[in-house]
Formats: sequence, C-alpha cells, structure tokens
Amino acid sequence: MGTAIFTNAWINRSDTILFSGGTPPNSAKFYLCLANTSSLGRANTIADFVSAELLPVNGYSRVSVTLTAGTYNPTNQRDELPTPSANFTASGGTLAWQTAFLLADASSQASQSFTNSNISGSVITINSHGFSNGDQLVFTADTLSTLPSGLTAGTLYTVTSATTNTFQLSGVSAIGAGSGTFRARSANGTPVALMIETSPITLLNGQPYNYLIPIVGMNAGYTNGV
Repeated sequence: MGTAIFTNAWINRSDTILFSGGTPPNSAKFYLCLANTSSLGRANTIADFVSAELLPVNGYSRVSVTLTAGTYNPTNQRDELPTPSANFTASGGTLAWQTAFLLADASSQASQSFTNSNISGSVITINSHGFSNGDQLVFTADTLSTLPSGLTAGTLYTVTSATTNTFQLSGVSAIGAGSGTFRARSANGTPVALMIETSPITLLNGQPYNYLIPIVGMNAGYTNGV
C-alpha cells in the first residue's frame, strides 16, 4: 500500500477552515476512489482526479469512508484518528489501478455514459442520471472516441435545469456531435489525499482488496527538531 500525501487543494481548504471561517466538509461525503495511473500528484485538480477515475464496471464504485474524531498523542506530539477502511471487490471481470484518492464533499456515483443519441441541442438525456442542479461535472471520451463539440476535456461544468432524466450545463448553449462513448463524471468536492502504489494492483473476478487509511495531524516543525 502506498504512502498517502495530502493535496494542495486540501491544505488550502484546511487553512481556510481553520483561519478564515470556511465551511468544514460533510463527514458523510468522504469517498475513496481509484485510478489506473501513477501520474497524479498533490498539485492536480479535482478535474484531473475524476477524469482519471476508473469506469463503473467490473464492480467498481466509490466507497464511502467514515472519519471519526481522533485523540492527541502527547508522546508523538500528534493527533491520531481511528484508521478508516474501504473495501473494493472485482465483480464480472478484473479491476486494475495504481492510485487511490480520497474526496471530500463528493457524490457517491462516479460517472454516467452517453452517446450522440443522448444529445439534443443543449440538453443531455440519461435515464436516472442522479445529477442535481449545482453539481460539478467533467466530461471525457472513451478510448477511440471524441468529445462532442461544445464540451472541453478538463473543464468543470455546472448542472442546470436537471430533471430525473435530463440536464443542461451552465454557459453551454449547444452541444454538437462527437464519436463513440462519452462520460459525464461527477466532480463535486475537494481531493483530500492520494496513495500511489509502486506497481499496479489487479483484482481477479471475485477478489477483494481492503484499504486501511491511517490519518494523523502533526507538527512537522516539531518532529524535525526545528
């Protein structure tokens, strides 16, 4: 299991919460996600993380992580939280990834697929898509596919006019044709931390994998003797 590092986005948000009265994350909306790449880092954005996230096939889905209050360890001069865990199990095929990342204030669903036939003007139709007004989305195209005109990879879009089966995007007046299969990826929240494995992990059908996520808050200056 790789070593977790906090993202720049999370450090910035933590500072805002601690010193500027920012809103803390919803403790019920932390999710562990997987990506089959080693190229993500602490400076990457939420759009980068969810664009690389695994597709919801072969048993993959985001796993809810429950975080509870910690206790201060005076010997080690740090606050230690109970170690949460997250379990993934391959189903119907193999799961392969190299990076796990934790999101705060995220949605439970990772993405929804659609094609040209689901687009009419500025309206996208996906039955029971699960998105709500104000949700943030990023769009990607599957291998050998091309995004429709009017949608740009890596751009955050805001959902508007959402119904059970349709939605539109703020600032997008028309969506043209693309090719192949596209993904509307949920990009709500803030990337908290990431863990990069030294080599990819592959689960065979039916095989489980359990992540343990130790979290501590410590004074790096003190522990380094500064």
